[in-house]
Amino acid sequence: MRSTLLRRGRPAVALLLLAVTASGLSGCGNDSSYEDAGPVPTEPTISQDSVDELCGILDGQKGTWKALGPQVARVAFTGAMKLWTVQDTVANAAISWNRHIVDTVTTETCPVVRDDTLVVLDVPDLKAALGGF
Repeated sequence: MRSTLLRRGRPAVALLLLAVTASGLSGCGNDSSYEDAGPVPTEPTISQDSVDELCGILDGQKGTWKALGPQVARVAFTGAMKLWTVQDTVANAAISWNRHIVDTVTTETCPVVRDDTLVVLDVPDLKAALGGF
């Protein structure tokens, strides 16, 4: 007899818990006393020194990359970019935020080196060569 009462009472207990939970959560939605989540994050800015270093890396490696051929050169390019971003965490964050940033900063700072690198890597833009980012 006792086990029958417990079995019959389970749905009632479950409904009671559901009702209490629902009423408790219903007051959480529009509480105006909570503050805003804070400022919206902005895109990290790569320093000019870091961009100059990147241009130097691209210029210094393009001969080696040309000898390797486009497929292997793209892998080597990705490795060089990884090393550069390990040394500059802001650049790493900027690339994570916007993969086109590499094209933007190299177009502004060293357009000839960028164009030569695109030819060697056989890609339309540097974003396309950024494997693993």
